[in-house]
Amino acid sequence: MYLDKKKKHILLLLVIVVAGIVSFGYVQAAFLNTNRDTKLPPDKVTYDIVKVDEFELLYETNTLAYYFREDRDVFAIKDKRTGYTWKSGIDVPFGADINDQILEAETKEEAEKLAIPQEEGMNTTYTGISNSILTAEYYEEETIKNISSASKDLVESQLVTLNDNPATRRLDVDFQNIELEVKVYITFEEDSISYEIKNEDVTGKGRSSLVALDITPFLGASGGKTKYYNPETEMYDIIKDKYMIPGYIFVPDGSGSLIRFQDNSAAFSMYYGDVYGADPAQNPYFDTILTDAIPLKDPVMPVFGIAHGDGQAAFVAYADSGSEYMQIVVRPEENLTAYNYAYPRFVYNVNYYQVYNKKGDGYFSLMDEPNKMDVRMTYTFLAGDGSDGTPAADYTGMATTYRNHLLELGVLTEKATESSSDIPLRLDFIMSDSKKGIVGTEEVVVTAVDDVRSILDTLSTKGGITNINSGLYGWQQGGETMAKPSSANYYRKIGSSKEFKELITDFAKNKIDISYARDYTTINKEMINYQGNAARHVNSWYLSLNKMYILPFNVPVYEFGYATPKRSAEWFEKQYKRVSPYSDSITVAGMSNMLVSNYNSDGIETTITDAIALYQKTFGEAHNQVKLNFESPNMYLWQYTDRYLQSPVGTSQYVFETDAVPFLQMVLNGTMEVYAPYSNFSFYTQADILRMMDYNLSPSFIVSKEPSHFLSSTPSADLYSTEFDQYEGLIQDVYSQVNGVLSQVIGYSWTGRTVLDNGIIQNTYQKAEDTKYIIINYTDTAFTYEQSTVAPLSASVITKEGVQ
Repeated sequence: MYLDKKKKHILLLLVIVVAGIVSFGYVQAAFLNTNRDTKLPPDKVTYDIVKVDEFELLYETNTLAYYFREDRDVFAIKDKRTGYTWKSGIDVPFGADINDQILEAETKEEAEKLAIPQEEGMNTTYTGISNSILTAEYYEEETIKNISSASKDLVESQLVTLNDNPATRRLDVDFQNIELEVKVYITFEEDSISYEIKNEDVTGKGRSSLVALDITPFLGASGGKTKYYNPETEMYDIIKDKYMIPGYIFVPDGSGSLIRFQDNSAAFSMYYGDVYGADPAQNPYFDTILTDAIPLKDPVMPVFGIAHGDGQAAFVAYADSGSEYMQIVVRPEENLTAYNYAYPRFVYNVNYYQVYNKKGDGYFSLMDEPNKMDVRMTYTFLAGDGSDGTPAADYTGMATTYRNHLLELGVLTEKATESSSDIPLRLDFIMSDSKKGIVGTEEVVVTAVDDVRSILDTLSTKGGITNINSGLYGWQQGGETMAKPSSANYYRKIGSSKEFKELITDFAKNKIDISYARDYTTINKEMINYQGNAARHVNSWYLSLNKMYILPFNVPVYEFGYATPKRSAEWFEKQYKRVSPYSDSITVAGMSNMLVSNYNSDGIETTITDAIALYQKTFGEAHNQVKLNFESPNMYLWQYTDRYLQSPVGTSQYVFETDAVPFLQMVLNGTMEVYAPYSNFSFYTQADILRMMDYNLSPSFIVSKEPSHFLSSTPSADLYSTEFDQYEGLIQDVYSQVNGVLSQVIGYSWTGRTVLDNGIIQNTYQKAEDTKYIIINYTDTAFTYEQSTVAPLSASVITKEGVQ
């Protein structure tokens, strides 16, 4: 066979690549960091002590000194522990094409000396925003515009002292161009500053056009460019980069994401994190079409942070009020400005499409009733590497600080555990769903009660796994999709009411907890009448979620809606009261992570604030009777959560996200059981197993007795691989590996996480004076740690005595 020279080279390259893949003994690929990993810490930041000559000292504690520059509306916050100074804004003057002094200069040299350097790429509006404590976004002429408390014109702001107490201030801002007045209450604390905006203090005609309020958008910003006067051209055309502070922005995207400060070569879109997820009733349109694109992960907690340097200076910011209307916004460098910056955005109004006929004709409009909220944001400042026992100035210190705050509030509670016990395994079962029949629908059963009994017996006796808890999905007549949420009807081919009770009580004797599982929010018209049950959009149409592009063409239903919060709570209450006499727990989907408001023709009926209060009351009462297993619950339900199911691992994979970190898992550690995503859905590689150990997650699977292809014509077709016979060995292998490591730190506090080298993670666990280290080696080469060797693609627990 004849091959030209180019083809021979290609063939040779393919042979080499294949040989490298097949023959690991001869070709060894180096570990390659991606944004699914955690990289080595950023460089140290170099800084000089900032002069505050033009600032007025307002207040100081043992930790911080607070200064204010009135002409630019900027706070300077000096950390006495390190001398590092944070500024609430960039602290720059408004630019001008040519300074007046330059025009009066008699020589080029004199002009160059008198010229004041200016910000590159910032107009007057953005210069004001970059200095501001508060920025208002408002709607005008079919676009969103901005005006800030530090704007050059059309704004007056004044910082006043309250009750002769220098630690409590109020910033009164009058946005004159839109007739909006806002009062911001500011409290200087030992190591933190808080901002509070009460709903009653956002007043004026401009309230109707107000879209959002942003708090200190440029605090901790890194980057920027400066333009200098050129005496030769008599223009400001000499552009120089500012010092790019090494560090990152932390956002609660998935398990946690770092966005490192960097000089981007292309413009990126911004990161918008809708805390607790967007309210479907306030989306632009009442109907949403899902595609097969990977869905974004919504923040489950209202927190973000910024770190400068490596263990030197950082802050963590969190909302204690107004979080249901909060967005976390990150603008990477080259997104409008040359800065990397992040800030909280509180949404008061949205632009939506008002439909006025069945053809879908309509127009865009702001809501008649803006969102009502009391906003409270706190920024806690961190310093040092944590060697003194205080939280480190990095994402681990942010997690520790936020965790401690939630413990103080009672949102989290540390739970006692037996140090000698094994970690739990979550083993869920899909029992049935519905497909199209000759007439109506036909129920497809893939797991019966006896099958559950047999599978659990197999794992607990043959497999030796005794710490198991399970959820039963699709247990009602009608299956996972067609059964009414409140239904107590059983399907004889699955099992009778008596058989279910016996299953649950029999295994409870062996401390294997089995619960009924149900989504109490997602509904469809084949399941239930929408009248009085389904939530409506702000335009008063029923909400619609169309899954036609992700479900098989022949499913019985592909259009779904959302139950009103009131109905969801009623249905859950009915079920838990029915099963609590014999079941120790209940599993909840939908309500645990979906907030939806409800409107009618007269306006708002239930806000998401109302929904949170209702869910907290409902689950609080239930928690006194049963354990609650929640699928990816939002923070406002953590107080009632015993098992956190389907914990996110990784991020949404934005191109500007540089690292994935287990921030969420560090916050929750020791307060509840936390489970990984189902391992039988592309989360079973050796790297995934190591990530469970790294993130301190217990394994979980969802299985069936029959092959999953029987579900291929049902809305549960996404459960494409569930047959227990195929996964029995994998379940035992995954559990054995993860339990072998994590069981050794049960009862220990997770106090630190360090990247020792690319692909090498050290997690620190402590109990009293005892310290253990879990070393995770994601690479394919052995790693030596203090005379102990950690094999490739493995993890080891290191104590004073060595590898355990």
